[in-house]
Amino acid sequence: MKIPGARRGRRREHPIVCSAASAFAAGLVLAACSELITKQSFGDAAALLVGFSPRAVATAAFLGLVICAAGFLCRSLFAGGLVVTLSVAGLSFANYYKMLITSTPLFVQDIKLITQVGGIMELNEASMKVSGESVAAVIIMLFVLTGLFFASRAFRPGLKQGLAAGAVSVLLFCGLFCLPGSAESWFYSAVGSGSESAESQAVHNSRCGVILGLWRSIVVDSGDEPALLPEPDEEEVMLENARGWIEALPESDTDMQPSVIFVLAESFFDVTELPGVSYAEDPVADFRRVCEEGVSGRFYTHTLGYGTENIELEILTGINSRFFSNDELIYTWTEQQLKMVDSLPQIFTDAGYYTAYLHGFNDGIYNRTALYTALGFQDMFFTDDFAAIDPEAAAAADYYAYLAPKISGGFYGDEYLMELTELLFEQKVEEGPVFIWTATMENHTPYTADKYSSYDFPFEAELSDEAAGALNALTQGVANSSEALGQLVDWFSEREEPVIIVFYGDHKPGLTLENGSRVYTELGMVPEDVAEWTTEDYAQLYVTDYVIWSNCEELLPAEPGTKLNTSSTLLGVEALQLAGMELDEYWSMCAVVDTISDAWTWNFFVPEAGEPCFSPFSILENDELDIIRAMRVFMNSTFFGTDGPDFWDIFAVADKDTKDTG
Repeated sequence: MKIPGARRGRRREHPIVCSAASAFAAGLVLAACSELITKQSFGDAAALLVGFSPRAVATAAFLGLVICAAGFLCRSLFAGGLVVTLSVAGLSFANYYKMLITSTPLFVQDIKLITQVGGIMELNEASMKVSGESVAAVIIMLFVLTGLFFASRAFRPGLKQGLAAGAVSVLLFCGLFCLPGSAESWFYSAVGSGSESAESQAVHNSRCGVILGLWRSIVVDSGDEPALLPEPDEEEVMLENARGWIEALPESDTDMQPSVIFVLAESFFDVTELPGVSYAEDPVADFRRVCEEGVSGRFYTHTLGYGTENIELEILTGINSRFFSNDELIYTWTEQQLKMVDSLPQIFTDAGYYTAYLHGFNDGIYNRTALYTALGFQDMFFTDDFAAIDPEAAAAADYYAYLAPKISGGFYGDEYLMELTELLFEQKVEEGPVFIWTATMENHTPYTADKYSSYDFPFEAELSDEAAGALNALTQGVANSSEALGQLVDWFSEREEPVIIVFYGDHKPGLTLENGSRVYTELGMVPEDVAEWTTEDYAQLYVTDYVIWSNCEELLPAEPGTKLNTSSTLLGVEALQLAGMELDEYWSMCAVVDTISDAWTWNFFVPEAGEPCFSPFSILENDELDIIRAMRVFMNSTFFGTDGPDFWDIFAVADKDTKDTG
């Protein structure tokens, strides 16, 4: 019974201050939990907790203000803390497992894949191990929530007080963290991650932590390149230059109309080039033989250890996000965005080709069927669809019992995928030329000592047992892929129909070990901390190998045995040129870029037939930079509607057919 004039208990005094203190304390502990999950180190987490570094204080303020804002406005500090704790746990674990599997940090764009998390976990379940540090972090987070539950009951403010405090929390959060100039001036610039910093997401995560590292990619606009928008008098010069560049391209007509077979070999590269590793026998002998008969070289790619669909789409569409103002993982784009330009399957379909996509796994993650069909593929085949190609699978009483012996290394083997490619070609080629895209899976992670029952290519290297087991698994997968390629080439060598085979590794595997290190680090290739990687480090890991082979030598881009480097955003236009396809303005400009560069990613630039450097603006001549500047304007105008001419303006004033952009 409340007695008038009686003094309330001390638990009701200063509820706003006590709630705020609880929220900021919770934010600091959650920051340490995120560090524990990320670094898998109690020492690093404790140092963050008690060191009160700028990163620790800023993260505590960030999380504490969100807890306060949500807690005061809904009158439950626990509710605000629950939302924040789950978010911190989700982002930290997503970043940890992505780093573990791919050696690549979490990007904001990756959050769009939350609806596919089940498929991603299914694909990588063997790598999703739970450590003692991770369990400890979860337990500490539960203690944080317990503390916030009791604090919420003890320090609950009145309605008006709470709403006012919530509004102040929102204003403080916006002022400190949402205004780019403010966030940069008091925190990001102070830790070296301001807008002038052009380092990778991994570097910013190292300086700012995962939470504020991700937040930086939202609020801080970085980049040191010239402005995109040309002056009005520069536009006509740019368009005139573009017409000249396109008209100077060599003719790519051929009367053969060859079939084109792309083979995406999961995580394939020449393992014999790894430093400090000596093999008793050559695991890629077949690949090397095909290279002698074809044209081969380095294949520079966008990612390490993941992002296969993004690399596929870069080849299929030619879209290089490096020409945009910000990095874009185009596998997160909508169908409408990707169809702003014609893709390879659409171009081949329009030219009378049969087009098909064949994949060695299910379609449970990226929903390729809907997207790739919209891009022009006539047929899509995944693991449930092999009976439509393989008559023995169709006749089998038990479909999956028939397929079981085809499994190698945990996935359907590359040899079987090549057999399916041959069967599909044979079934369709009588109707006309074919364009088949085959994506293998045998050499997919996990790379553990028990991936295969036996290993055929022993090696010598100074590696830990775990790293040696990982390299053994990788080597066997690469060797099996090489052998499957040899069988495919031998089969097509007997065909009369002209064919071009484009074989490439989509990316190097991440090869992260349980302790957070990498096989590459044990081999002395790169530092353990990704934040310390140089341009040269990125360039040697973001590269695989490729080969173009043909049963008609005149269809090759150069003399057999020639070495030519390329990349995921240029290989598509090169295939179009080899097949004699007519290039529109967009693809013609991609071909122009190909004349001055081998690759341009967010980590490095490679001039034509040159070595990697940081930026084209530091190495190219001014007339070559004009191509880069024009391409940036055309790309941003075409895909994002920025001011300035787009690709279809190039010949708009000429007596030439132009594309209707509707």
